[in-house]
Amino acid sequence: MIKRPMAVIGFSYLAALVAATYFSIEIIIGFYIGTLILFLLSLLVKNVRDKVILPLAFLTIAAALLSYISFTYIKIEPINDLDNRDVNISGRVCDLPYENYGRYYYIIETDKIDAYEVPQKLKIRMSCSKALDLDVYDRIDCRVHMFMPKDKSGFSPKTYYESKGIYILSYLYEYDNYSIKEEPDKPIYYYFLKVRKAIIEALRTMLPEEQAGVAIGVLLGDKYLISDDIQNNFRDIGIAHILAVSGLHVSFIAAFILLILRNLRIPANLRYVITCVGIFCFMALTGFSPSVRRAGIMLIILYLGVLINNRADSINSLGIATLIISIINPFSAGDIGFLLSVTSTLGILLFTDKTKNVIKMFTKKINCCNDLIYNICELISMTICAMVTTLPITMLSFGKISLVGVIANLLCVFPTMLMMVFSFISAILYYCGPIAFLAMPFALVAGIIINYLTFCAGVLASFAFAAIPTSQGFVSFCLSGAAILIAYSLFLGQKYELVRIASILSFIVLLVGTMSYQIFMSGSTELAVLDTGNGCSVFVSKGDHAIAVSCGGDKFKFSEIPYYLSSKNIDRLDYMILSDFSNEASYYAQSVIEQYNPYYTVLPNSKNIDDKISRTAADSSNAVYFNESANLELWGNVKAKAVRMDNQSFIYLTINDVNLLLCPSGGNALYLPNEYRDCDILIAGGDFKNYDYINSSYIVLSNNFDSTMELLDSVAKSDKLIIATAGDGNVIFDFKKDKNICIKRVV
Repeated sequence: MIKRPMAVIGFSYLAALVAATYFSIEIIIGFYIGTLILFLLSLLVKNVRDKVILPLAFLTIAAALLSYISFTYIKIEPINDLDNRDVNISGRVCDLPYENYGRYYYIIETDKIDAYEVPQKLKIRMSCSKALDLDVYDRIDCRVHMFMPKDKSGFSPKTYYESKGIYILSYLYEYDNYSIKEEPDKPIYYYFLKVRKAIIEALRTMLPEEQAGVAIGVLLGDKYLISDDIQNNFRDIGIAHILAVSGLHVSFIAAFILLILRNLRIPANLRYVITCVGIFCFMALTGFSPSVRRAGIMLIILYLGVLINNRADSINSLGIATLIISIINPFSAGDIGFLLSVTSTLGILLFTDKTKNVIKMFTKKINCCNDLIYNICELISMTICAMVTTLPITMLSFGKISLVGVIANLLCVFPTMLMMVFSFISAILYYCGPIAFLAMPFALVAGIIINYLTFCAGVLASFAFAAIPTSQGFVSFCLSGAAILIAYSLFLGQKYELVRIASILSFIVLLVGTMSYQIFMSGSTELAVLDTGNGCSVFVSKGDHAIAVSCGGDKFKFSEIPYYLSSKNIDRLDYMILSDFSNEASYYAQSVIEQYNPYYTVLPNSKNIDDKISRTAADSSNAVYFNESANLELWGNVKAKAVRMDNQSFIYLTINDVNLLLCPSGGNALYLPNEYRDCDILIAGGDFKNYDYINSSYIVLSNNFDSTMELLDSVAKSDKLIIATAGDGNVIFDFKKDKNICIKRVV
């Protein structure tokens, strides 16, 4: 018999769903049929059948894939008919609204959609440019534009929203008539949301904005108030998990409740019942996110096992919790927080004791502070186990791994848990009338701890090799080699000396590989045309320096910019250069200035300049205005000339003697002076005409798929090599020495 059947079923089910996020539905159907065949074949082989584990795993994977396929056809396919349509909707707000990048977002459960043969009851996200007088569970009747989340293989906005039960997005037509009506009947969950809102308001009142953002993110999982700099620093040093409520937070809350009840001398059985109720309430306060549900269900199963005098198996309980969440919503596998929570908990349960024994070998000769050393060894071992088992998810989702993660977790995890307690107590005391004054001391301590956390994160993230982008092949190669080496050492008899040597050698190889790569690539310059729809977002980078030579695109594609710059470990721009103020060239300009604070912003001196862009540039960086043209020389091998004419604006780049013409908002080649028509690469957004007049070898079209197809016939006549973003990913040019160029696409 299998020792932990529910663990096998739960983890196999989740693994199949994770794999499904990376493939089209047709390929998933093929995998489903293949897995069924493997299941039937496993039943025919006696030795395999008797061991049970393989047939059980194959059957579980087939069930998971069938569930994913069914949900896709039942939930997603009918909704596709609403993509890119204007409709009238009626529904209720079902979660707290939030603000992000100057827009306000509302989650709405619809009752009615005035479109033919489409689902009527949906959960949608609606955005607008101003806050509405709309409370939770109020009803709204309005006109919106519907669109599907951006679809990419693997972890993407689409899989994230699907994990939340949101299958389509929308924005409100604010100038059309809409009505808001208060609903008198509120469900029980409404009151949890009101408590959540009260906690947020209390923390925002008592703490400065930046500190309040961190406290709310750690306590309730709302990261919208946390600055991008803090989030990037936490991500770079491997502690981003503390900003998202997960199993770590739930376990600490449960332990804190048990500690209080034990000191109050509450009977043991009643303690566990009250703790289970407390866990459920905490799950409700955090919005029942998948990672919190997983941890909550697992702990409730464990405590109920104690109540009935059975010793619940932690790994089995984790498998049961994972299975329940995955069955309820097969798209839960698209929630990175959920996957990190499961894999880190599994790693801690499986490997902590063995890792701790290896670490303790280094401390055998220390004869003092044994209890302290024991606790430090345990914390280090738990951190290492969590980091190793979450590494595949981290690499796939964040595009980087941290080399200072162990140190960062040792410095930050325990203070974060203390900060949670002080923040929560201060928020409760804030509403306690006569003793409300006691809230401020607790808030003060919480603020001090937050300052310590942000300071540690900033210092560690400033190290040259704090985080390594995994987009480079050598990183995956080194990590794969390390895994094989350590696994082989364990296979030789779990000799800890071999494991220790293998681990040290693996780290040295990774560090030397990183330094060698940095030296090898030190002379390389990269130009990236980001896939932001209709418009151009183009960045030139060299080492840890970068400039934006255009930052335009569609309304909801800004996330491509921070994702790309994060993968390059860039948190500030040297320059931002704009040729004009069209949406194709500058739609994201204000957000880029606010988030990446360029040292200089080069702008055309035009009456069409957006006041917000002008004010933001003046506040955040040195704004430089030009009338006809502006020339820049950067890093010894990059020249940029921004040109503004009455009928054409563009940027002419030279990188390693390779000439590039960038026309972000399209235009007409006939209006270009002859000196700029000779280039090696033309990059154009919008509608560009008369390509034949451009003497280039390559044409890069920065448009969405539909616009690209409309332009394709006219561009094809130019007899040039055509490359397009067209929703298929970023186009990257790597400029080596002597005009050698490597062209690649990054999805």
